[in-house]
Amino acid sequence: MKLRVARQPFVPAFLTLLLVCVIALWGVPSAENSTEKTVVHVSDMVGSGVALSMPGELLLQFRYAWPGCARWLALLAALLTGIFVGRVSVRTNLYGVNSCLSIPLFGMLACCLVGRGLSLTLFFATFLLAFSVKQFCAAFRNGYSFDILFRASFCLGLLVLIRPVALPLLLLLPFGVLLFRRTQRETVVALAGLLLAPFVLCYVNWCLGGMFVAPLIAVWNEFLGGIVCSLFRSGMTPWLWVVVGFLWLNLCGIGSISGHFYSVGARARYIHIYIIGVFLLCAATLCGPAATTGDAALLAVPSAILLPFFFVRMFSTFATLLYLAVLAAAMVVLYLPVL
Repeated sequence: MKLRVARQPFVPAFLTLLLVCVIALWGVPSAENSTEKTVVHVSDMVGSGVALSMPGELLLQFRYAWPGCARWLALLAALLTGIFVGRVSVRTNLYGVNSCLSIPLFGMLACCLVGRGLSLTLFFATFLLAFSVKQFCAAFRNGYSFDILFRASFCLGLLVLIRPVALPLLLLLPFGVLLFRRTQRETVVALAGLLLAPFVLCYVNWCLGGMFVAPLIAVWNEFLGGIVCSLFRSGMTPWLWVVVGFLWLNLCGIGSISGHFYSVGARARYIHIYIIGVFLLCAATLCGPAATTGDAALLAVPSAILLPFFFVRMFSTFATLLYLAVLAAAMVVLYLPVL
């Protein structure tokens, strides 16, 4: 039987993702919290008005209190993220052929970009982003999509509370609404979903004796807690070389989509445009003042959806070699402390 990596079915794709994630979470020494928390949380400062722990802090506390459970939950979040990106590609026929390549690519790319820093917080953030993207893509249909847009926007709002550096990703809401031509009523419902999680957090904080808007101020101050483009001010570090290779690979994928733009249906073309927008906004988060190398994990979600288009249109031998090269790069980054 001829091996065609670009068109692999669900079972081998899922098992590859499972193997990569197990190795990342159990097979290598885990890094310290350097990729998750490099700034002082405002809720730790006296007089901030925050009377409760922020969602990101709660995840960190859970990780330190129950490290075994945190690894299992991180594995579950990673597997669900892979399934979500796979469903986006398969159900909308993004590549013109049936391929689940995006499922293992997510795990490999996340390992390449973050390495040993992968943990519950990062995998949960990618889970929220993937679920939001999946729901926004499902909203591109005939008829109303009130519940779909509500769920997509709710996940965006929750993502920002967990990773304030992801604040630019809120632009995915107006971008998706305009691109997929949703109505004004659907937009209002989407805004309600976006504001639900921040409103609940502010209300609980107010009930505990804090200021009502203090959690939002804390998120904003944490987003601004650093120097713009601080990740790129220290010269060409090994991590930056990995990012350069990663961006080059994605530019090849975007170029392949542009060159074969009309080889897929109209719905697939709109979704490709949306995923490219997601990729650009995720890349913009790395230029934020409080960005860390761990935030690059968000880039693995849109990249896993974009790159299979490039793999499908390559010669089978070259696609297999490139796939093995990405897998080898993920293992090298995990076992060698290059990041």
